[in-house]
Amino acid sequence: MPIRGGLPPRNPRFVGREELLADTRGLLGNGPVVLLPSADHQLGGTGRTQLAVEYAYRYADTYELVWWIPAEQNAGMRAALVGLASELKLPEARDINRTLGAVRDALSRGEPYRNWLVVFENANRPEDIKPYLPSGAGHVLVTSRNPRWTSEVAQAVPVPVFDRTDSVDFLRGRNPELTAEDADRIAAHLGDVPMALDQAAAVRTATGWGVDDYLRRYDARAAELAFPTPIRVAWGLAADGLAEASPAAFELLELSAFLASAPVSWELLWAARGLVSLELARTVRIERRLKAAIRLIGRYGLADLDPPGESLIVHPMVRGMLGQQLSSERHAAQLRSVRAMLAAADPGDPDDPTHWPRYAALIPHLVHSDVLGGESEEIRQLVVNCVRFLYARGDYDSSRDLATQAVTRWRDSLGETDEQTLLASFHLANALRAVGRTADARALNAQTLRSQRDALGEDDETTLATANSVGADLRMQGHFGQARQLDADNLVRYRRLFGESFPTALRCANNLAADLRLLGDFRGAKALDEQVLRHRQTIFVDGHPETLSSRAALAFDLFGLGDYAGAGELLAVAGHFDTLGADHPMAMWAGRFAAMAARRSGRAEAWALATTNVELYRQKFGDLSVETLGAMVSLANCARDAGDLDEAHRLLERAVARYHAVLGDEHPFTLAAGANLTSVVRATGRHTEARTIGEEALGGLQRSVGPDHPFTLSCANGLAADLFATGEAQRAREIALDTLSRSRGVRGADHPDTLACAFNVALDAGDDQSAHAAVEELQKAYGEGHPTLSRALAGVRLETEIEPPPL
Repeated sequence: MPIRGGLPPRNPRFVGREELLADTRGLLGNGPVVLLPSADHQLGGTGRTQLAVEYAYRYADTYELVWWIPAEQNAGMRAALVGLASELKLPEARDINRTLGAVRDALSRGEPYRNWLVVFENANRPEDIKPYLPSGAGHVLVTSRNPRWTSEVAQAVPVPVFDRTDSVDFLRGRNPELTAEDADRIAAHLGDVPMALDQAAAVRTATGWGVDDYLRRYDARAAELAFPTPIRVAWGLAADGLAEASPAAFELLELSAFLASAPVSWELLWAARGLVSLELARTVRIERRLKAAIRLIGRYGLADLDPPGESLIVHPMVRGMLGQQLSSERHAAQLRSVRAMLAAADPGDPDDPTHWPRYAALIPHLVHSDVLGGESEEIRQLVVNCVRFLYARGDYDSSRDLATQAVTRWRDSLGETDEQTLLASFHLANALRAVGRTADARALNAQTLRSQRDALGEDDETTLATANSVGADLRMQGHFGQARQLDADNLVRYRRLFGESFPTALRCANNLAADLRLLGDFRGAKALDEQVLRHRQTIFVDGHPETLSSRAALAFDLFGLGDYAGAGELLAVAGHFDTLGADHPMAMWAGRFAAMAARRSGRAEAWALATTNVELYRQKFGDLSVETLGAMVSLANCARDAGDLDEAHRLLERAVARYHAVLGDEHPFTLAAGANLTSVVRATGRHTEARTIGEEALGGLQRSVGPDHPFTLSCANGLAADLFATGEAQRAREIALDTLSRSRGVRGADHPDTLACAFNVALDAGDDQSAHAAVEELQKAYGEGHPTLSRALAGVRLETEIEPPPL
């Protein structure tokens, strides 16, 4: 049996279409096939979806994997593809686009399944699915109402109405007592249109109408319409029958005119129990009555039901006809009810993964109900929460698109300074930053923060949230001092308003600690991180991601203070990071820091740990992520220490180039990677080249982070070596002495990097006594047999490489 995902139930009453099925099977061997309505029925109703479902079941045994993807809306399509990624055992990247690309590539390679079928249902915009279409030995089947499919994308197969034999067989299959002659009469009236035939069979079964009675009613209804079509007439009869049998069920169906062609569960409809007419409320508020009404809608052929009968899917044509028959007053009233129903179904807290299935079920209906035009705060808050849900799930593109629509609409209808307009702008900036549009995010955040401060005040919670986001923008720009000033002010406000242990106050404190780390103040960062960790351990359960974030941050603080063993021990606490999964951002942080601590502790496994970590970062965040580049720098340091200078040089050259592209020439991380590159160039004896790179990096670091920053001190230590080697002994000595003095003041006299600077000064001066004393201190710091100690004993100048902290 093949693996199946999302496949609708098989239609037990499917008939005919043998030639179409065979043609589709043959064409799929040449590439994707799209099933379209025939030219004389372009609105649909000819059975494209049923044909695709039957194909999937009939030929299932020839495939290893069959996956059904609802593609009417991007968010739903992308969610289904993420489910396929899980089935293919692909790591889920933080950016969902990387996951979707990995799905396409894995299918195209035939890994792990060579023979597969992927069906995109209702893909009405070819450009939306084109990036996700796999190639290879598998098959892609598409259903669509849009005729704008070119042969370069997919081979078009028009799906016509039934031939008369299939129509008769279909009707008699639904109503076995029907004679062939009567079935022929019905089929002739309904033009052999599958959807109309299905509704006719359903309404006759539900009402008990005889053939003559049905055809009389059919002709009468057709005479009332200016443009009668078989589907419109058959639908009208079914709708009338349902309204007569149960006005409440028909009103329930009316609500679907404002919903999407996606499953509508009874739980969602139940949310409307206090928001609809008294007649419908009586049905909706009791679960068994509500489910009975759903089943009745299905009996009249006006919706498809899932096997338990607890969710319904209404065909787009039915939704359209329902909407057209509503008066303007009724339309407005039902639209208000649907919007209120969706808002009432909002579970809240979109960052909580347990709420994600509920949001995934709500998202498809936002467009059709035009919630962006909703008049109440609750409805607009649903939009904001859905924007945040999409971001939290990693679908940054969908988050950006929905937020952009919200901001555009609400600026016009509510004004630029409305609280929810500004809140949507804040979330839009987050999404823009996540998709790499950092300059746009920065500009929007700055504008939003100014407006919030003017309109809401500096102590408003949403203002503080945007200020935190501006702090992230400043860190990304390399303005660490400005970020610290802003975050420190935010923290004072958060603590005054909410207390020290309030979760968002702790996040702000966490951000301030990050600023201090970036400024080289590891003591200050450690004190703050210890405080945050204590609070988080008190208010969160064991293994909570935010607690683990504090633990990882504290480990980096210890590393920065030269306590490599302490950092390693903190990260090695059994089970703390394993519970998250290897590709969780916190686990990846911990993996990188563990590799750093292992390298500085002289353990051989450092390189393997760093290699694994880089691969995880590349899969999760891509090659241009700042976090990936930091992991590459750590791997390069491992390669250099292991003596593989070629690999270290390759990694650092690539990191420098990508930092240039992502952060710019003058960002401290770009310059720090350049400083590390000089250590590799220097190790190959190319001191003149290293000196050129080092002087440029040192000047930039002195300008950006100042002369006392650990980045600057590490770079200056290396430049002194190059100056000494190229004959500028006096300048080399001046820089080395100045670096040693500053390192003692910043890092402390016992810090391993300060001891390395002291050893280098003594070595350059030929002061054997001072060099010996420095070696003894290095032995205390590192222990016997450490590679650094071995290099010092061999009279080799010591490097003080840089490890960029997370931004």
